[in-house]
Amino acid sequence: MTPLEKEIEARLHVMDAYFPLQDLLEKKTDSQAVARYYRKSDYFYKKIHGKGAEAIHMGLSEDGIFKKEDFLGQARFVGTLLDRPGMNILELGAGRLVNSRYLATEFPQNHYTALDLPNRNFLKNKVPSNVTLVEGDYHNLSAFPEASFDLVFGVETVCHAADKDKVLGEVAKVLKPGGKLVLFDVYEPKPQEQMSDFEKRVSAITLAGMCVTPKDHYIGLYEKRLAAHGFTDIQVEDLTWQIKPSLRRLDRISCFYFMHPRFLDFTRRHLSQDVLLNSIAGWLMLLTFDGENIHQYNRIVATKAQ
Repeated sequence: MTPLEKEIEARLHVMDAYFPLQDLLEKKTDSQAVARYYRKSDYFYKKIHGKGAEAIHMGLSEDGIFKKEDFLGQARFVGTLLDRPGMNILELGAGRLVNSRYLATEFPQNHYTALDLPNRNFLKNKVPSNVTLVEGDYHNLSAFPEASFDLVFGVETVCHAADKDKVLGEVAKVLKPGGKLVLFDVYEPKPQEQMSDFEKRVSAITLAGMCVTPKDHYIGLYEKRLAAHGFTDIQVEDLTWQIKPSLRRLDRISCFYFMHPRFLDFTRRHLSQDVLLNSIAGWLMLLTFDGENIHQYNRIVATKAQ
């Protein structure tokens, strides 16, 4: 075992004493489970992860130092693609509306549709007049006319999909010819058949801690599926280095949690397990994105063929 593998194993041993990892791997990750996970975790994401910014995704830090405004990095990139007035934009898995609200304010000449699962409570958020809130599942976008959006984007959301190929096919239907799809997410840089049993197990545990299924995360598979659904000019960029400051911050928070058993026991008695499971991913991700390269954080930009 490499030193990094030994460190991961040591952390898994500590975690297993409080959260039986095999039980974690057997938990459901369907749409209802995902909605419940985020609903129960809202307080964690708002007060701890997001530092009051209500962000439920990683910050993109270009200078190596985490700052709260880094949570807008993904939305800022999407903004660079809004090159004309009157564009129609769809956000998949809009969550706490951090991204759609920013874009609607900075680029008010466009219209934005924010889609998220029912029972997520996001409809309680006040939004600008050029944002439409829709409850629904991105596995079925038939509520929207075909070829009606100029751009579709998702930030750390398609990873939750039970059928990622179906989601990409639905996006292809609602995008206009020449429209763009932008995805930011956690991916595996190699297919599972090339991963060791150790790598597959660690990846599955890390993803399960965020209520993510352990299958279909290979970045190459996304590229093939996008091409099959009529996308061209598929660009993939590894942004792992930009989320490292966020990962180091989460690692420190999670380490404190697991290294103080009394505090851990107290929180287990008073908080939902869905909230506490975030600590598993938080204490593993800095290692899974490092050295062994079990995970990458990639940005995909693809254009629907004319």
